[in-house]
Amino acid sequence: MIHQPESVTGDLRLTSEVVVIGSGAGGATIARELSQAGRKVIVLEAGRHFTRDEFDFRMDTAFLNMYWYGGQLLTLGFPAFILPQGKTVGGTTTINSGTCFRMPHRVLKRWHLDHGLWDITAEEMELYYAAVEEYLFVQKGDPEVMGRNALMFLDGARKLGLSGGILARNAKDCEGYGVCCFGCPSDAKQSANVSYIPDAVEAGCELYTGCTVDEIVVSNGRATGVKGRLEKGGKAGPSVEVEAGVVVLAAGSLHTPRMLQVQGLCRSSGQVGRNLTIHPCAGTVAVMPEELGNPKGIPQATYVDEFADEGIMLEGGTTPPLGIVMGLPFKGRRLAEFMSQYPHFGIFGGMLSEHCSTGRVIPHHRDSSRHLIFYNLRGEDTRKFKFMIELMAEIWFSLGAKTVITPTTGDVELRPADLGRLKRRKARASDYPASSAYHPLGTCRMGSDPASSVVRHTGETWEVENLFICDGSIVPTSLGVNPQMTIFALSMRCAGFIDDRLEAIAGRTPPAAPA
Repeated sequence: MIHQPESVTGDLRLTSEVVVIGSGAGGATIARELSQAGRKVIVLEAGRHFTRDEFDFRMDTAFLNMYWYGGQLLTLGFPAFILPQGKTVGGTTTINSGTCFRMPHRVLKRWHLDHGLWDITAEEMELYYAAVEEYLFVQKGDPEVMGRNALMFLDGARKLGLSGGILARNAKDCEGYGVCCFGCPSDAKQSANVSYIPDAVEAGCELYTGCTVDEIVVSNGRATGVKGRLEKGGKAGPSVEVEAGVVVLAAGSLHTPRMLQVQGLCRSSGQVGRNLTIHPCAGTVAVMPEELGNPKGIPQATYVDEFADEGIMLEGGTTPPLGIVMGLPFKGRRLAEFMSQYPHFGIFGGMLSEHCSTGRVIPHHRDSSRHLIFYNLRGEDTRKFKFMIELMAEIWFSLGAKTVITPTTGDVELRPADLGRLKRRKARASDYPASSAYHPLGTCRMGSDPASSVVRHTGETWEVENLFICDGSIVPTSLGVNPQMTIFALSMRCAGFIDDRLEAIAGRTPPAAPA
């Protein structure tokens, strides 16, 4: 059953085998797997539950209702990155583009060699990925609905000899409304709010929304439950206490480390909140001779992976007019004149898998329920970020673009003759006053050594028994591709270890040696 705060009239004192904090890719998977295995599971979600009838195609209402801090979460450093994160049932899966990639093999080998995660084998991950793909109807987008923007960019890249293709997505019978990031109005996108969570609830899971968890209860080195509070009308409401055999922290790569830091848990390695990667992104807007029909279509439908081995992936990222306006340096009449050309806009983005840039998450010094994110683009990553922008501009110009808008100070509005000048510029992080980033990972990373990691390969923390972390924070490195499939797969794997632990707690099997 899904409980909204309005249905709760008094303080709650609950018991369960498992309590899960967060209902995104990690928490929702754990809830479904264990509920269907007959376990009693309670999920606590800070956001609210919305259905397709409440998705109104509007970017502004989606940001206010389903994003942390109205979608305006900023990193501190150069550049300043907007880092949107979902605050709703289904977490960020509800407001992402639905793109589905398996982790590249080279990344898993780094996990083996650099982090000692030999227990996570390619063969095992293949099985989990295949199970998730079947469950979520993962398939390539239909060219009939993906939109002209994506197909045109891919065609331009191929004419330049660059490799690319059509993205796989967790969408069933997509109608191409073009508003994936504001909640799918047809429920075609199989985000956790329409897949894992309903299946978990049908199997007996109890989900409480609008619930902020303030404390993980620890007794004698073991997690035994959580304490929190419901929010009603923007104010603190009834308290919530859940006693459980296992606590699963799945609040995401930003809130999970903040919660541990506030309580002083799992701190001996010094890695909680560190090693943050965010896939820095750059967008380009081209003014094309013909109309392209945006935003209708699939926002992220095609990709260019020619330089994926260097950490550079180009992925379509169309957005309604409001999304374009937010990223433009123009104002007044100049802004109005430029936006009048929206039907002719070609829109595409790129993301960088960092090689030498990492960040850090810490609790806000004035409000421990919030966090500060420090991140700087450095060294070779800055050069690659610049090259990513040049590459997109080159593709657009090859297709006949009159103008290309970039996030580069001094070269915001490029014409074909300006591309050479942009290429000759020295790459500096200060040239990009603001951009966007997605997919925060790594702030509670997995590893084989408790001196350099926060959790074991099983997802259980080294320091607190029966406390498992199952979200993007345990992913030890930047992936170079959208991470939701890897988080689903790792959480499915983690559910097996939690089930084993519950058997041991119940005394049905002898306790296993820590993995």
